[in-house]
Amino acid sequence: MHTLDLGTGNTSLRPISDLPEAVQPCFSFTKSQLELSLTDPNIADLVANKTASKEFFYGIEIMAHNEGKITCVDFNLFLPLLPTFVSIVWSRQFSESIRSSTMKQVASMQLIPYLNSHISAMPHLSLYRLSEKLLDEFLALNFTNVLVVRGDQTHDDQEYKYAYQVVEYLRRARGDKISIAVGGYPEGYTSLTTEPQDKVQNIRFLKRKVDAGANFIISQLCYSGDKIVEFIRDARSGGITVPILIGMVVPDSFGKYENLEKITGVRLPPEERDELEKIQYDNNKVKDFFVQLTVRNIQHVMDVGLGIYGIQFFTLNRFESVLDVLRELRTRNILKEPSTGNSVEA
Repeated sequence: MHTLDLGTGNTSLRPISDLPEAVQPCFSFTKSQLELSLTDPNIADLVANKTASKEFFYGIEIMAHNEGKITCVDFNLFLPLLPTFVSIVWSRQFSESIRSSTMKQVASMQLIPYLNSHISAMPHLSLYRLSEKLLDEFLALNFTNVLVVRGDQTHDDQEYKYAYQVVEYLRRARGDKISIAVGGYPEGYTSLTTEPQDKVQNIRFLKRKVDAGANFIISQLCYSGDKIVEFIRDARSGGITVPILIGMVVPDSFGKYENLEKITGVRLPPEERDELEKIQYDNNKVKDFFVQLTVRNIQHVMDVGLGIYGIQFFTLNRFESVLDVLRELRTRNILKEPSTGNSVEA
């Protein structure tokens, strides 16, 4: 995982002076974004409206920083259609460092107010080592949006073992004034076990999060279009009616894929894995392999017609592969240029 170095010459790369010293943002906004003056828009409303209008849309997930480098994002690269929102990963480093600091000093939390002036932004909130005190500190930040994630690991001192518990707490505290997203798992909780998963039980777990107050779902990455479709159908059959966004990752090297496999436990189908291994030493071919696989999976989900219109790209702070996917989606007329609105330069 690496950051995107865009340099410092762009005048729209603006530091943020009123945040703690730990993070100095490095975002280059488009002209139309700079002309906006947003007030922390509700992402659940955006997702619901786009889903109701059957409009394909996407979000991007980024890290606040990685390997000591500040994350730089140039939103001009995503034109003509910008992401509907940005989510910022919660890392284990945040959970460890927060023991001697406060929630407002977490790097991802520091970036949210800055982003929200120009694009809707949502922090992740992990259960790992989370306490009621920290949860109250999060609420004190008065954010409108949050993605509650279980995390890939647990710790003896965390007070919450299940995401639905945090969803319930947030909903009781903020009512309808907060937009809550949760994770869904097309292949089950693969980061915790390699054993076969009980699909019915997994859907019950997911519905419990929705019943607790989650507004929409972002799925874990999955390399199989058939499994994604099966997951969506199972969710709908299980009584889950909220919008579902499909999580996609587009590794640009074999090493990146292997790292993700170790972290998440999510694997390519055997035939695709065999094909990948034949080209594993050619990064250009590997990147194109995942670009084409991602496009096929998105096309498959769209063709089945399950009412899914949103994709969340887990960028790993590397955007070239995602941009390649977006270009291909435009050629297929899945991703359409906006006729009006702020998604394109005036």
